[in-house]
Amino acid sequence: MGNRDMEDGMFENITSEHSAALDVIIRARRSVRAFSATPSTKEAVEAIIQAGLLAPFGALAVAGKPDFRKVFVIRNATASMEAVSKSMKNRMARLADELETKAGSVPFVQNLRRIGRHGVPGVGSAPYFIVVGERKGVPAVAAQSLCYCLQNMWLKATSLGIGLQLISATSQMDSDPDFCGLLGIPAGEYALDGCALGYPADTYEPPPVEYPVPSKSVIWL
Repeated sequence: MGNRDMEDGMFENITSEHSAALDVIIRARRSVRAFSATPSTKEAVEAIIQAGLLAPFGALAVAGKPDFRKVFVIRNATASMEAVSKSMKNRMARLADELETKAGSVPFVQNLRRIGRHGVPGVGSAPYFIVVGERKGVPAVAAQSLCYCLQNMWLKATSLGIGLQLISATSQMDSDPDFCGLLGIPAGEYALDGCALGYPADTYEPPPVEYPVPSKSVIWL
């Protein structure tokens, strides 16, 4: 096959059918922003999380730290969801005040104020809010590792017919003592990111997206 790993048997169980299935899943992956109240099974959520735990990480940055990646599953209509939602609203309101003194009332600041009033979209409207933490280290690659983790989770969720919405506001909570206290981790030690998870609402139709195409985006040197 012209590939040393293939020759060594690393990918000997992967077939063209697997590759074709992955192509279908990648093309089907979309953001879901309206969820059914019906929760997916615990087994499905755990399978999605397992896919995230298999994502790449910065080995040198987390050397000697076996607990470098943590996942917190917060169920809707619980005291925990109410507490994290309130904490995030408060943080977004404070962040809006901080940014407005530097940049003025720009659209991003206005959006933060809306979130501070009404809550973070997806948090509390989906059956699950999942927070992923990656321990910070040197080099500072925790954010990249979280991206890999969430992408794995997103693709696995898509393969199970479960919707996912990235909750980018989660990344602003890594040094918030109230939020980190709710998760039981020290403030500032873990980079955070998160997503809402659940079956798409029957009426939800994702808007069309035009992705880049190789003919216009790829340059061979």
